[in-house]
Amino acid sequence: MMNNQQIFSPYRICPIGAHIDHQGGAVLGRTINLGTTLEYSPLDSPEIRITSEQFGQARFFIDAEIDPSHWARYAQAAARVLHSHNTRQMRSRPGSSTELRGMQTHVSGALIGAGLSSSASVGLAYLMALAHVNAIELSNSQLVSLDYAIEHEQLGLQNGILDPMTIVYGLSNALLFMDTLKASASPIMDPFTGNGVDAVKWIVAYSGISRELTNPAGSGFNVRVSECHQAASLLMPGARILSDVPVEIFEEQRMTLPENLRGPAEHYFSETERVKKGRQAWADANMTLFGQLMNQSCESSLHSYKSGSEILTQLHKITSSTPGIYGSRFSGGGYGGCIIALAQANSAENAVQEIASRFASIHPELPAHVFVAETGSGLRFRSTDF
Repeated sequence: MMNNQQIFSPYRICPIGAHIDHQGGAVLGRTINLGTTLEYSPLDSPEIRITSEQFGQARFFIDAEIDPSHWARYAQAAARVLHSHNTRQMRSRPGSSTELRGMQTHVSGALIGAGLSSSASVGLAYLMALAHVNAIELSNSQLVSLDYAIEHEQLGLQNGILDPMTIVYGLSNALLFMDTLKASASPIMDPFTGNGVDAVKWIVAYSGISRELTNPAGSGFNVRVSECHQAASLLMPGARILSDVPVEIFEEQRMTLPENLRGPAEHYFSETERVKKGRQAWADANMTLFGQLMNQSCESSLHSYKSGSEILTQLHKITSSTPGIYGSRFSGGGYGGCIIALAQANSAENAVQEIASRFASIHPELPAHVFVAETGSGLRFRSTDF
């Protein structure tokens, strides 16, 4: 039996590219040095045992039905997805066993439900660990598609692949430009590391209100996705998603859309343009423009896409008006969670204190948390001494 192993699966931020990956839009993202840590060792049975300081204990067999209300549902979904993947692979090898062995795990993570994609983070950690104990080799693209299957097929969230792509391909010294139609990721190297000076910092301002996108009662996420699909089909017969529709056709036909569908479509097409501009702005080290695009993304999410909440809007206004902040926007589904901001490096700590103080004066009842988020690499094994 192998010794305990450890995987670190980081959280991600998406400065520009909100709510468009499920429509095939290009997005910008990167990983931070905060995320899920999973310690694990194999078992000689198809059982998965999990301990968590936050949630307690859970035990289930790999082929068990998913309990959508249980905190271990991402582990259950990961086991079912990998089991299906392995079964498909083994069909081409007569006599090979499709049974998977289980594992003993301990999972920990901070700011769960804060809008930093902790769900994709933990799902990928379970996938990677379970594949490892069963000697199943998974490519980066397979990890992305399997994590997509966890949320989309097993848990019913109509999301795209922004989250797993960012977490799998993340780099500590680059912003990622991701084409969600081609499932390709291209790094845009940080333009200010060559001279040894960190010109900017990322700030995360967690509101203290978590959101759960897979809970229909607590999120309008799937509703907005459905509206985007409807808009695409009305704009052009046969179109499934908005990326199927040329921007020229949208411009010609936009006013024919019902108002509730026009807003999400307007957000999609304007956001894809902001991603293009943001990609170039980052390469040019034009942080002023990049911050402006973040603010515009947030305003479009709020007014056109109709996501957001009163509390997150307040936090965005506080953050974007703080000295030293280039720009900010909602992170996650926008119905709870956090604000991410791009700040001048020499002003970041002061900005953190001011944002926290101003928000606490309005909402002293909320367990808000504001901090500078250091960038980090993507999904990876960690060396351990047990």
